[in-house]
Amino acid sequence: MDSSVIITTIFVGAGLLAYVVIPGLILMWDRVLDAGGKNEEGGRKGA
Repeated sequence: MDSSVIITTIFVGAGLLAYVVIPGLILMWDRVLDAGGKNEEGGRKGA
């Protein structure tokens, strides 16, 4: 493979990781914490 193709693939992969995968993981983890942070009355713990 040509080195320019490899460099382009690295940049596209890094952009995809930065703008799609990481925010998706942050959003899912936020929802997990929200679901685990509620008590039986439906309110938040410690509030």
